[in-house]
Amino acid sequence: MHSPFVYNFITRSLYTKPRYKGNKVFDILLKSIGYFNARIVHFPTENSVLKDVIQESFPKTVFKGKPYDIIYLEHPEEDPFQDYGSLGNAIQNDSMVLINSIHKNRKAETHWENIKKWEHVTVTIDFFHCGAVFFRKEQAEEHFKIRI
Repeated sequence: MHSPFVYNFITRSLYTKPRYKGNKVFDILLKSIGYFNARIVHFPTENSVLKDVIQESFPKTVFKGKPYDIIYLEHPEEDPFQDYGSLGNAIQNDSMVLINSIHKNRKAETHWENIKKWEHVTVTIDFFHCGAVFFRKEQAEEHFKIRI
């Protein structure tokens, strides 16, 4: 792995214990909120159980306001952000977009490949179960596949 940013994120966050209860995607989401000290999370689904876990684990996290620190998309085919331009002022340099089920079907995989081509995307991480997208201006463009 060549990126210190990705290496630190993986080793100091995702590979650490304890694992949050639930599936791997929720574990990645919760550990990312903690690692990046995310305060504003965009969460378009009505998964009240996960919202409750987020609020319990990170009481200062809110689900309204912009720019978002983390955008979580549970169903990539229902993504309200179909292109970078539609993100507008919703993101900042250190924002992360976490997309569930990027390999669910051909439509989801096509959407993932299109996101990787967005103009300001610099880092993507394919975790198989989900994908993470970053917009770091200070970083060279790199795409990773990492099994966790």
